[in-house]
Amino acid sequence: MSAQLEKDLSPEIRAQLVSPEDAPALRDAWGALCRDLLEENPFFAPETLLPALEAYGRARVYLACAWSRDTLIAVLPVVRKRFYARLPVSYWMTWSHPHCYYAAPLIRRGHEEAAFAALYALLCDGDEGRAFLRLSRLDREGPAMKAAQAAAHAERRLSYESGAIARAMLSSGASVEATLAVHVGKKKRKELARLKKRLEEKGALRLRLLSPGDDIHQWTEEFLELEHKSWKGRAKTSLKSSERDAAWFRETLAGMARRGRLHFLRLDLDEKPIAMLATLMMNGAAYSLKICHDPDFGRYSPGVMIEVEAMRSLMAQPGFRFADSCAAPDHSMINGLWRARRVVTGLNVSGRSAAARGSLGLARLLEGARARLPKG
Repeated sequence: MSAQLEKDLSPEIRAQLVSPEDAPALRDAWGALCRDLLEENPFFAPETLLPALEAYGRARVYLACAWSRDTLIAVLPVVRKRFYARLPVSYWMTWSHPHCYYAAPLIRRGHEEAAFAALYALLCDGDEGRAFLRLSRLDREGPAMKAAQAAAHAERRLSYESGAIARAMLSSGASVEATLAVHVGKKKRKELARLKKRLEEKGALRLRLLSPGDDIHQWTEEFLELEHKSWKGRAKTSLKSSERDAAWFRETLAGMARRGRLHFLRLDLDEKPIAMLATLMMNGAAYSLKICHDPDFGRYSPGVMIEVEAMRSLMAQPGFRFADSCAAPDHSMINGLWRARRVVTGLNVSGRSAAARGSLGLARLLEGARARLPKG
């Protein structure tokens, strides 16, 4: 394995940039890291990130890794950028692909300080001390965000939050039905029951959750076909419209299914799916990945039906803690079902020099000024 750049912070701690071509060699150490995380992020597990690197990250993307002797303590995909807030400043940014909706770095529990110190030294203290790191899509209240801020403060680096959005989430509750009663109003539940009854008049309606005996390849192909049948197929934005997207989806779902980290739900009418929902699972945290439904049955709201059934199914999973919708902040359907909100934001961290802090401070001022400008 060849590192593009490596720094030794002490006899025990080192950090390096690893190319996508060399990333598969990390799989064993990476997998061990995922079993002892400060904060889970299934989008950066090897089963999901390696297919994404193959499909989308061959150019300019690296894995920033930190080690404590022979133990991997941090993994973060990064890409180099040259402009921020219209300033010609070099910096590193968390890399994410078009289907990645959360981007907290993978940090080994108990090694937070050393891991972030190593990442900052590797990514922020180059270019004569003027570089900085932008960590993207972090939970504002999550342990990764808090550890990243604490490490920056301990080293007197300038850091500030930027680009926050709030999106729907589902928290664990006292009971499934009690939580549903809060999230799904009585009128909505009555309407869904009526629509379900009408569907049952058309054939055998069945909800299925992928089990070890099911054929993941068949389920995946049925999802691709069903999504392609919708407006996304006509607009050429469906996964099947791009061989690269389809290949990423197939490999990601197969890999997560092998690890027991895929919650794949389908609503069948006479053994044919009319709605499907794929969710990534890790340590009791669920992240919605992709949903589709048959437009021929749109009047029956199969998408809403499967989301409600997913709430029941997810909350019944052992150790369930929360589900992130991964939806746009203004998504009317999921916002009407999931009442809690998760604030996902970015964190900019400077190099340690006065020049680095000054450069990022200027970017912060310009960014704030642009945010205050009248829109439209």
